[in-house]
Amino acid sequence: MVRSIVPEWKSPRVVGAKCRRWRISVIQGRPSLTHTVAAGVAWISAFQVARQVLQVISLSVLARRVPPAAYGLMAMAVLVTNFLETVRDIGTGQALIREREVSEELASTVSWLNWGLGGTVTLLVIAASWPAAAFFHEPQVASVLQVLSVSFFLGAISVVPKALLTRQMAFREVALAQTVGAICGTIVAIVVAVGGGKVWSLVFGALANSLTTTLATLFFSPLRMKAHFRVADARHVFSFGLNFSGQQVLNYMSRNADNLLVGRFLGPGPLGFYQMAYTLMTYPTQNFSMVITQVVYPALSKFHDDHERFRSAYLRTCRIIAFATFPLMLGLAVTAAPFVRVLLGARWMPVATLLMIFAPLGALQSTNIAALIFNTQGRADLNLRWTIFASSMYVLSFVIGLHWGILGVASAYSIVWTLLMVPSLLIPFRLVNLSLRSYFRALWPTIWMCLTMATISELWLLGLRRLGVQNSAFQLISTAMIGGTLYTALVLWRRPLVLVELSTVVGGSSHPLAQLLARVLSRFAQKPQQLECNTTSTSSVL
Repeated sequence: MVRSIVPEWKSPRVVGAKCRRWRISVIQGRPSLTHTVAAGVAWISAFQVARQVLQVISLSVLARRVPPAAYGLMAMAVLVTNFLETVRDIGTGQALIREREVSEELASTVSWLNWGLGGTVTLLVIAASWPAAAFFHEPQVASVLQVLSVSFFLGAISVVPKALLTRQMAFREVALAQTVGAICGTIVAIVVAVGGGKVWSLVFGALANSLTTTLATLFFSPLRMKAHFRVADARHVFSFGLNFSGQQVLNYMSRNADNLLVGRFLGPGPLGFYQMAYTLMTYPTQNFSMVITQVVYPALSKFHDDHERFRSAYLRTCRIIAFATFPLMLGLAVTAAPFVRVLLGARWMPVATLLMIFAPLGALQSTNIAALIFNTQGRADLNLRWTIFASSMYVLSFVIGLHWGILGVASAYSIVWTLLMVPSLLIPFRLVNLSLRSYFRALWPTIWMCLTMATISELWLLGLRRLGVQNSAFQLISTAMIGGTLYTALVLWRRPLVLVELSTVVGGSSHPLAQLLARVLSRFAQKPQQLECNTTSTSSVL
């Protein structure tokens, strides 16, 4: 008998009191997809705020205790580990999420497969440590890689448990596991840094994060391992996973060729500055966009063939992401100099110039979530072909920009990525009959409000400098307050549709504070008659 791993509320035996908990559902005993996704976004967003606070604290403390060259060493090692991370599970986790039914036998097969892959990759990292150290002319890179290799096996263990939790939309458990890992990793990193550990504070912090996250994921997961391995199941999962993994490998190589070139030809110091700026640029993508898409992906997979509903959900997701990330990144571009001086310290000032280039690019990249379309539509092969072309263009830009140092590399990459943005959207949009005009129209209210905010904030900062106000903390805080106040005022004045969508998302949580925030947002949202005039109805998204 094949037993399927499904969430408890999907079982027809859930009746009585349990069914009454889900009165909003269309089917008795089962919560609506809208409510489940909204609750998932609310839970993960709440935990993500906590992780963001931890990251800011960790970054501020470590940047003063750990020299830029140590960050450069870590970046060299991470180039190797992150590359092998893309092939650790061959896309098996994403493949499981797309499956209509996942039996215990299939889950066990993929688990054993991942354990074997994780052990193999761990050995590959150890073997690659000495050639990597020779390539970068940094002997310490070898020992760093050898210690970090343990994280591959730990990560492989958690692939299937996390995929099963994601399939069940148990996002609270996923977020809780990640948050516990972040807390432990931050504590370990700070303790080691205070003790003078330098680069080892970053290494042991990463290991502590990986170990704790894996243990917490296993604790929450419904997976029950069996002594079962079926070759046919492994081949079936590979059919999707190999294309997905191939695209991930190419994307990683193109996005990290800049670090490879900077580290090889300019050294660990410049690489430390470049990597810090790049990390700050990718904060919206790594800590917000990926969180949202992590929740939305399994939901979109359920109605991937209903293009009208899919388009509506996709545009809603983009609006919510832009609403949060655009003002954050444009504000970072404006306040780059005081931000770096206050948060990182004076020795990191070269990062400020890079942020002026990278921050607006980070805003654009945060809403480029077209991979959702490729994967849910089962066209990982098409994504792979586009990535081959785009990757070659990115690498070429790095090579050309290297002649002008890290600033040239950042500028060349930003120009090429912006030029390729339109075709990178048009290709997947055709799969679901979504027009580029609809996409930009959905984002336009946020775009013009953020540009207005950034312009006024820049004028304020220029005024402070002309008046001779050189205190970086005052510049940063006052500019941030003015920008935040202006953006909030514009939002309350124009009442964009995204307010309604945010109130739906926040209202998905049962927490009293979330419910209060949802009511506040709904008070300032558009009136019903205004919503009727909008082409995207809030009721049809998920």
